[in-house]
Amino acid sequence: MPRGGRCGLDHESFSELARTYAERWKVDLCAVDCEGDILFPGGPCGECEAPGRDECREARAFAVSEGLRWGEPSVTQCPRRRMIWAVPLMCNARVLGGLVANTAEERVLPDEEGCPRLDIARVCAHLREIAEEHNLTNAAALASNRRQYYDEQQRAHAIHDFKNRVHYSIRELYMREEPALMAAIRSGDRRAAREILNELLMTVHYHAGDRLDLVKSIFLELVVTMSRTAVEAGGAPQQFLGMSYRGIDEVSEIASHEDLAAWLREMLEGIMDAIEHSRRKDPGFLLFEALDYMRTHCCEQISRDDVAEAVHLSPSHFSHLIKREAGATFTYLLNRMRIDRAAEMLARTDREIARIALECGFRDQSYFTKVFKRYRNTTPLRYRKRFS
Repeated sequence: MPRGGRCGLDHESFSELARTYAERWKVDLCAVDCEGDILFPGGPCGECEAPGRDECREARAFAVSEGLRWGEPSVTQCPRRRMIWAVPLMCNARVLGGLVANTAEERVLPDEEGCPRLDIARVCAHLREIAEEHNLTNAAALASNRRQYYDEQQRAHAIHDFKNRVHYSIRELYMREEPALMAAIRSGDRRAAREILNELLMTVHYHAGDRLDLVKSIFLELVVTMSRTAVEAGGAPQQFLGMSYRGIDEVSEIASHEDLAAWLREMLEGIMDAIEHSRRKDPGFLLFEALDYMRTHCCEQISRDDVAEAVHLSPSHFSHLIKREAGATFTYLLNRMRIDRAAEMLARTDREIARIALECGFRDQSYFTKVFKRYRNTTPLRYRKRFS
């Protein structure tokens, strides 16, 4: 068996992953086994004077275990003071090794103005996404660990907030928080919905005592309202009707506040998942999301792949969607948005044309003039004179 077989990854596959990651972030990758021994070197980790040194090996193994524990790569420091993070390489529930990224400390820490030089959250998430796309890790296990960590974090915040504010009765708090919870569900804001639900659960635990039947009736009412809101947000009525009936059967068997809280959280997650799934199947919604993202970021150096990633589609699927639904290519729509923004600036400001070109995402004034003339049938200078 080749050396890389110990981690479920061969040299050719690793080289392609490492190249993709380095091109995107200028960050090196190496592959290690469960003990942290390097199988496929990359960057300074591969050039280290003592890559098998115990403390280095332990640091790499720790980075892999942290990636599994939190469900997302977590930045730590190696003995040579480089910043490392990793995603576990897995076969079902068994960890075979890990992909370990490393970069200089100064790229992760904030600069003199307090801004980090590297968007470390996106860099870490992208490493996990690469591993998941190539089926090198257990995506479901990582997602479960991320959700568990987030729930624990939110419960801790809810407990802290609860101790520092006025206590409301169960019914008063329910009536006060219900509109905000429904608004979060309607907009698909999962994080806000979780936070509101945690606050509701915290107060219920405090006030309810042993009145479990009262809490069950309130929560069943809440699930029915959440389901109705989900249908209004685009979900399939039959799916949520079945969810509500199933919830009635399940809640009758619950005998503790802890199990009831877990049931309500599970119902919320199921409702939010169903809303997202329904929206993802709707080409019109996907196109709306994509165009909204493009308008927001059109003056930045975004690519087709960036927009596809933002709406959770493959680049090829996104290209097909935008061509079919909008009748135009990604480049055509992006340039049109940039030209619209530039035309407004030409008409309303006295900024230099070269500066407007750069601010609207064009690499130079000459190219900007060429594209502007294609879309507006005139040059930027003539357009400005016409509207001045």
